[in-house]
Amino acid sequence: FHFDSQNNEYEGYDSFSIDDGCQSPVELISHHRDVIAATFTLFLLKNIGGSETFADKQNFFYHEVRKHHQKHYHEKLTLRVQRDKLLESSMKTTKGFSVSDWCRNFEIIFQGEQGVDWGGVRREWFELICASLFDPGNGLFASFGESQQALVHPNNKRPQHLKLKHYEFAGRIVGKCLYESALGGSYRQLVRARFTRSFLAQIIGLRVHYKYFEQDDPDLYLSKVKYILENDVEEMELYFVEEEYDKDGQLLNNAELIPGGSKIRVTNDGKLRYLDALAQHRLASSIKSEVDAFLRGLNELIPDNLLGIFDENELELLLCGTGEYSVADLRAHHIVNGSSPEFLRVLDWFWTAVSNFTQEEMARLLQFTTGCSQLPPGGFQQLSPRFQITAAPTFANLPTAHT
Repeated sequence: FHFDSQNNEYEGYDSFSIDDGCQSPVELISHHRDVIAATFTLFLLKNIGGSETFADKQNFFYHEVRKHHQKHYHEKLTLRVQRDKLLESSMKTTKGFSVSDWCRNFEIIFQGEQGVDWGGVRREWFELICASLFDPGNGLFASFGESQQALVHPNNKRPQHLKLKHYEFAGRIVGKCLYESALGGSYRQLVRARFTRSFLAQIIGLRVHYKYFEQDDPDLYLSKVKYILENDVEEMELYFVEEEYDKDGQLLNNAELIPGGSKIRVTNDGKLRYLDALAQHRLASSIKSEVDAFLRGLNELIPDNLLGIFDENELELLLCGTGEYSVADLRAHHIVNGSSPEFLRVLDWFWTAVSNFTQEEMARLLQFTTGCSQLPPGGFQQLSPRFQITAAPTFANLPTAHT
């Protein structure tokens, strides 16, 4: 809500505008502005479970997902996949799956390997399949920068062997992770990916605007967007056009950002419109087919109206859990089995070592002990089963883990 304290145009009336981030803002004028706003707020809260906090919205979301699939049973379904051809074999195995099949409890068998899947192998498969889909080195998603921390975005310049069906499969995998998380406990699955904020925004139907460049494409933001914002554009010879180049710097195309944009010059009054149009072109319109395919797969399992209760930052937290690891959080939410003086001395060494771990080492510790390097949204407190440290029955052995 945006309240106008004074508005001479509507003398004697109060006005305010509503902007949901998806549609164009709507302005309302009434003697009863505050009553209307309060009533509308209560209506919105009712639709998202009665609370604006992330934890409450998450619980409401999980409840609605379980309710939506209450007729689908979580019975075991064996998937035989090849580790060396993980993406191809996983897509082939699940090609004819119905929604009911996607809601079953996957039991993963890696062909040629021995092992019983008590949950750890399934978590490993989810992590490996997410890496195959979302790692920028594999081509389906790409990052705008070279940094290892760069966020990933659907790649409209992907290799020819990667088709729209791969995005549809990626959407189903994300939907499967959300469904499993809704079941709770040891079924919880996180999406191992660092999506751009603009892609997350499109998943929940929000408008894409120029402010997304700051996190999604920081190089472009600093070199172009920020410069335009802070300087006079009247002398820049800037038009509503985006020049597109190949990797060798050769001009490929002049894309009009608005109808007739090649003939419309950008002014200081219109530069925000230009930047928003640039964001719409680079971050949304250019990947519309990829996003639509992803959403087709995702919405088979997760109704789109349920995801709409989150903003893009909450959606990342819902999908990916916490990205920062706190030793204090781990120490507050773990279980110790053992009390001998020898074990307590080793335990003290363990905490001394962990207190000096980098974030990457913490991720590797979590991966070793749980089968996944991502935490649930609530951190170590929501790990199921809980993080346990147990005295080994024999001496002189390396640590072992049970997932």
